[in-house]
Amino acid sequence: MPHLDRPFDYAIPDKLADVVTVGSRVRVRFAGRLVSGVVTALADASDFDVQPIHSSGAVPSYTSEAIAFAGQVARRYGGGLWDVLRLMAPPRVASVEKRDWATVEHDEEAYREAHSALAEAAAAVSLPDVAGGARIVWEAVPDPARRHGLPVDALLAPAAAVAARGQSALVVLPDARALAAAADALTRAGLRRWTARSGGHFAVVHADDGPAVRFGSYLAGMQGHARIVLGTRPAALQPVPGLGVIVMWDEGSGVYEDPHAPYPHARTVAAMRAEEAGAGVLLASYAPSVEAMSLVAHGWAERATTPRALIRAQTPLITLVGDERREAEGASGWHWMPGSVWRRARAADGPVGIVVPRAGYVRATACGRCGAWAECPSCGGSLRRDSATAPLRCGDCGAEHPDWHCAECHSPHTKQLRQGVERIAEQVRAMVGGAPVTISAGAVGTVADREVTEGFVVATPAALPAVDGGYSRIVIVGADAPAGGALGAELQALRWWLGIAALARPRGDGGEVIAVGELPAVVREAMASWGAADAAWDAYAERADLAMPPFRRAIRLWGEPPVITLALSETVEGERLERHQDIAVVDAPDGVTLLVTRRATQAVVDVLRRRQQEFSRTSDGELRMRVDAPLALR
Repeated sequence: MPHLDRPFDYAIPDKLADVVTVGSRVRVRFAGRLVSGVVTALADASDFDVQPIHSSGAVPSYTSEAIAFAGQVARRYGGGLWDVLRLMAPPRVASVEKRDWATVEHDEEAYREAHSALAEAAAAVSLPDVAGGARIVWEAVPDPARRHGLPVDALLAPAAAVAARGQSALVVLPDARALAAAADALTRAGLRRWTARSGGHFAVVHADDGPAVRFGSYLAGMQGHARIVLGTRPAALQPVPGLGVIVMWDEGSGVYEDPHAPYPHARTVAAMRAEEAGAGVLLASYAPSVEAMSLVAHGWAERATTPRALIRAQTPLITLVGDERREAEGASGWHWMPGSVWRRARAADGPVGIVVPRAGYVRATACGRCGAWAECPSCGGSLRRDSATAPLRCGDCGAEHPDWHCAECHSPHTKQLRQGVERIAEQVRAMVGGAPVTISAGAVGTVADREVTEGFVVATPAALPAVDGGYSRIVIVGADAPAGGALGAELQALRWWLGIAALARPRGDGGEVIAVGELPAVVREAMASWGAADAAWDAYAERADLAMPPFRRAIRLWGEPPVITLALSETVEGERLERHQDIAVVDAPDGVTLLVTRRATQAVVDVLRRRQQEFSRTSDGELRMRVDAPLALR
C-alpha cells in the first residue's frame, strides 16, 4: 500500500542493543502481524509509544549508502523504498551471518597480476580505458580466442584494474552462461572465487547457487571481502565499498528489466550508481540499444568505435539468403534449409551450428489438402504438435484434438508450418547420416560452452553453446521471424543474430554465418557491415524526431476512468498534466501513457506518486504507475 511507504519507529530491546544498526533486517509487529523490516536510521527517542523489535539479523544486510541509493531508485521509478530494498539483497540466511565478517584480507599481488593478464585482451580488441571514470558505450567485437560467446577477458580488464588499486568493481551479466564464462576468465587470470570456507578474490551472486551461497557472496561484496562482484540483474544494486567501475554486458537484453515493482532497469541503475560514485561505466554489446545511444546523444557517455580493419579481422563472413535468392534456386530454395546452404554446411571443416528461432516441435499446422490453418474448434487457437506421435494440441487452451478434420475441406491430413528446434533436429539427424547431432534448448536442456567439439549443433538462439575456436558455419533458419512486431523489434533481431554470429570463426579462418529469411533493410545492412551501433544511432534520431522514447520518457497509468481523470488533473509548474506543454497524453489499454520530456519527468513522477499515496490512504480508488514502461498504445 503506497501510503505506508514511510519509516515507523520501534524500540531496540536491551538484548539487541549490540546487534541492531542501520541496515539490519528485523522482524517487528505491525497491524497485529509479525513482518519483516529494515532499520533505516537510529534515534535517541521517539514521539510515539513504540513497540520493541522482535528479532534481528546478526549483521546488517545493507549499508547506509545503499539505503540512500535505494531511496533514489524508488523516487525515480515512483515506487516504494521497501520494494527496492527487497530487490537489492537476497533472502538472509542466519548461519551465514555467523561467519567473521569483520576481518578483511586481500591478496594485492593477485589482483595486479590478473590486471596485467586481462589488459592484453582489452588492447587486442581496442577497448577504451574506463577504469579512470570514463563512461563508454562500446560496440564490441568477438573475442579473438573464441572461448565463449562474449569478449569476456576484455570486459573484465577494467574490473581487475580498479581492484588492483583497492576499489570495487561490479560486472553485470545477463545469464548463467555469461556468469560461468566470466568466472572462468577470472580463474584463468589467477583469481579465486570467494567461498565462505576459504575466501577468495571475486564473488558470484546468482540465484542458482542456493540461498546460503548467494547470501554469503552478497555479504562478501558488501563487506569488501571480494573486490570484484559478478552477478545477473540484481548485481546492479549490489552494495560495495569504494565503487570504481560498473561493467554491463549485452545491455539491450530484456532480462535486465525487472518484472517486480517498481520495475527498475539494470542499465539505468548502473548509470545512476556511476553518477553518484564518480565511477567508470562500460555498457558493452555487439548491438548497442537505442537507450544506450540516448546516453551518448545527451552527452552523458561516449561512444567507442572499433576500427574497421579490426572488425573485418575478427568477424565472420555474413551471407544473407532472402526471398530473391531462394526463388532463383527453385523449389529447393523454399525448404527450411535451401539446397545451396546445406551444401555449404556439409562442406564445413569444423562444427556447424543451426539456429532455430522457435522452441518445441511443431508450433503451427495447416490442412494438408487445402492449406487452411488448423485451428482449435473451441477457441480458434493454432494447433501444434509436441512430438512426432503426439496428437494435435491447441496452443492457447491446451485442448487435444486427435481426430481433427479441416473445417473447409474435411481432410484429416496436416502439414507443418512452423517447425521448432526439436523437429528441425530430427530432420538434421536424418540428413547428416552418421555425423553427431547435438540439440540445445531450454525445454530439452542447454549444452555448456566448449562441450561440443564436432558435428552439428541445433539450438534456439540463446542456447547455442560456444565451441573452441568458433563454428566453421552457422545457419540461422527463419531469420526473419523476430524482425516484426513492437517498437525496437528490428534492433532486437539484430542483437540476436550478431550475438550468434560472434560464435563463428573469423572470415580469415573460413568462418561464415548464413541467415535464411527476408530481413528488413536496416537489419541486412547492419549485419553485413557489423554496424549495429550505427543502426541504433539512426533509430534514436528517428525517435527524437517523433518525440518517442527514449527521447521522451513513458509513464504508464492504469486505473478506473475517474481515477485517471483525477491523476491528470494534478499540476506541475502550475499547469495540469493533461495540458502541460512537456507532456503528451496518449490513450492506452485500461489507462493512458504519458510521454514526458526528460526535464519534467521527475516532477511528474513525484506528483503522481503523491496522488497514488492519497488514493491508497483514502481508499477512493487504485492508481497504478510504471515509469519507463513499454509502449502500449491504441
